[in-house]
Amino acid sequence: MKKWSKEDCRQCLRWRSGECNKGDFGYVALIGGSVRFGGAAKLANLAANAMRSGAGVVKLAVPREIVDAVSPHLLESTLFPLSSEGGEILFVDTELNELVGNVNTVAIGMGCGTGDGVKKTLRYLLRNFAGTLIVDADGINCLAQMGTDALTDSAPKVILTPHAKEFARLLGTSVENVLADRVYLARDFATRYKVVVLLKGAATVVTNGDDVLIVERGCAGMATAGSGDVLSGILAGICGYNNDKPLEAAATAAYVNGLAGELAEKLVNPISMIASDTVGQLTQAISEIIEK
Repeated sequence: MKKWSKEDCRQCLRWRSGECNKGDFGYVALIGGSVRFGGAAKLANLAANAMRSGAGVVKLAVPREIVDAVSPHLLESTLFPLSSEGGEILFVDTELNELVGNVNTVAIGMGCGTGDGVKKTLRYLLRNFAGTLIVDADGINCLAQMGTDALTDSAPKVILTPHAKEFARLLGTSVENVLADRVYLARDFATRYKVVVLLKGAATVVTNGDDVLIVERGCAGMATAGSGDVLSGILAGICGYNNDKPLEAAATAAYVNGLAGELAEKLVNPISMIASDTVGQLTQAISEIIEK
């Protein structure tokens, strides 16, 4: 078991030469949103977080019904409309193939609901996508409904980012049982399904089954809606150029997210703080990490 440090993060947030270009730092796709959980600005922030974290190109894929709401909030990222019905995405393999054909990292689940289209999309990615697949929020809830055997022999490198309640659903147990032995349960799950588990908490547990990394960054002000979405965006961005190191990328994302939250709490307060305050401190957090 190892406590993840600022020095460890620098290996993932590597410095860039004047000869580099956007293609050197990964193409990332984020699949999320629904009419019920549109959060246009929040979805745009997901994409911005991925770019602030270093991704070269970010594509935000959302149901067609919310494209007009999201597009005014996007600047540097590309918007990719997905076929949808009833406010949630539909599974259309040709669209998915176009979306992920040139990306090395996909994150799915942020506010997308748990309908059949989402489940089919997740199953397709687990069977056919060759990069890193980050499964968060509703993606984890879909996986719990589908059955964790869907993870067996997955094509991509999979990173799951549950909080305790979501992890309890995956395991079919209680939150109390998860909290009683977080490290053992996360490590056992990661070993069984050959995935990386990032189990959120006051001390975040990140494990691939062999190694366990503990990230002790964050604050009480981060206990607010949207904080998990912020982490997903950061993680997708860092994975974009660390596609071969999902464990280290996950720990670094948790550290960056937690440090940005701490900086935000100092400027606001733990009661009034919201997730976008963390977003506002992301660049400062990364600066503090990379500057020796």
